[in-house]
Amino acid sequence: MKRLLVPALLCSPVAMAAADLDMANKIRHEGFHQSQVMHTLEHLTDNIGPRLTASPQMVKANHWTLKQLQDWGLKNGQLHPFEFGRGWSSESASITLAGPRQQSLHGIPVAWTPGTNGVVSGDVMMFDVNTVSDLAQYAGKLKGKILLMGEDLKIEPPKTVIFERLSAKTLGDLKDYEPGARASYQSFMTNALRDSRMQSYKFNQALSAFLEKEQVAGVIYRSSRQGGLVRVFGKSHKQGETFPVPAIIIEQEDYSLLTRMLDRKEQPKLDLDIKARFHDDDMKSYNTIAEIPGTDKNAEVVMVGGHLDSWHASDGAVDNGAGVAVAMEAVRILSKLNVKPKRTIRIALWSGEEQGLYGSRAYVDEFFATRPEPKDPAEKALPRYLWSSPGWPIQPKAAYDKLSVYFNMDNGSGRFRGIYTEGNIAAKPMLSDWFGPYSDLSTGTISPLSTGGTDHESFDDVGLPGFQFIQDPLDYSTRLHHTHIDSIDHVIEDDLKQASVIMAGFLYEAAMADKKLPRKPMPTAPSEVQQQRLDLETEKERRTRELEGKKALETKVVY
Repeated sequence: MKRLLVPALLCSPVAMAAADLDMANKIRHEGFHQSQVMHTLEHLTDNIGPRLTASPQMVKANHWTLKQLQDWGLKNGQLHPFEFGRGWSSESASITLAGPRQQSLHGIPVAWTPGTNGVVSGDVMMFDVNTVSDLAQYAGKLKGKILLMGEDLKIEPPKTVIFERLSAKTLGDLKDYEPGARASYQSFMTNALRDSRMQSYKFNQALSAFLEKEQVAGVIYRSSRQGGLVRVFGKSHKQGETFPVPAIIIEQEDYSLLTRMLDRKEQPKLDLDIKARFHDDDMKSYNTIAEIPGTDKNAEVVMVGGHLDSWHASDGAVDNGAGVAVAMEAVRILSKLNVKPKRTIRIALWSGEEQGLYGSRAYVDEFFATRPEPKDPAEKALPRYLWSSPGWPIQPKAAYDKLSVYFNMDNGSGRFRGIYTEGNIAAKPMLSDWFGPYSDLSTGTISPLSTGGTDHESFDDVGLPGFQFIQDPLDYSTRLHHTHIDSIDHVIEDDLKQASVIMAGFLYEAAMADKKLPRKPMPTAPSEVQQQRLDLETEKERRTRELEGKKALETKVVY
């Protein structure tokens, strides 16, 4: 086999095992000229469609991906279960302005909210509340009403670039470490922010009870995107916490129309018809798992994955059908080439990512490492982000030392431009080397920075090497992320082919390397000195929030 040789004086001992060029040639040929990545994505989006966690379509996606991986020759396939909660799906939804004139509006139901059981008609009413004490003023006034959930905001001229590829300058900036940055495993959730989120959590509980008691007909939320885009979200999927009334998200422009009518004392009337249902036959959700077994005795493991679940507004092509299709294509390529890796190559297609990394966290917790949970039952019942501590110390399991690396894709469908190392500078030589055979496809930027919001965090948070690739943003964040136009029409086929080839190359090299990828030190609880600094910063943040709250109350105009 050919090896890309690097002079010994220019590299560390770890970097000496250079990339396999013969295998890179084979991977490139299969990935570019025999690609199935778009065929896989088309089935996920056109045939299966939206894949909300625990929905019937998500279950269908689990079974289809498992069968497809097995048909490609992968072994030890399984659906890995974890506790989640209620399933939900919506067949259709319509919202119509019935008066003072007639017009069809555009809206999508909020996930995990009930349907209307037929057409529901009602007067529109502004409902602008921020605290539990604000609710009292509406008591006895809301029966049969359809509520606008908060004042409208002025639609400003757009300033964002819709479609973008990363510039040389941006990629260069990503190479610089930020000494003041928090550790990759350290949560952004400060104690002060947690206090604020706890207040919101308790307020939403009180709000749900109030809306049910007042027999509200339905509620309407304003989309967080303008230009006709409906960006969706969901309420609680936990049994016993279901939002009690039908809820729908509408375009900013439609929301503004209704608020202007109210301002002019022209009472708008709406007809709502939402067909939605809950699925409670199985309170678990599932990850799809399969692998190419390693040849070493008691083989170590290399993993690749992305989240299979999506939101319900669209087909979930870029978030994250693209990542799933690339991960599947990478292992398909290697299986087709009949590779015999030293380490097992395992693919994991996660569920529950959109609700808080449920699937990947459950998998890591079961097989790699656990963290102590709150001892107080009341705290344990809260969402994980409201726990007072992530749990120390981390407790590794038997498989902890067997994992070499986990590679993730979940930043849209843009091509790979490099990789985030989450501060793991010891991994840089190997990762740089593996980009070598693909230097004509990618700049191969190795960034010491951290990126969050997706499933590699579940691994990195317990000290395991988990990496997300740097990708061209395209129009992922500006108009596709969680909106109703996240369809395959916005996916660029050549970008997915490029990502699949590089992913397959990285998996092969990681599986064949002489040693596992280097690791950072095991995450630990803050030292006494660091905790004192964090407590001081928290107190300052709390005082700032209190002052801002008082200022807002003093300047609020009451009509």
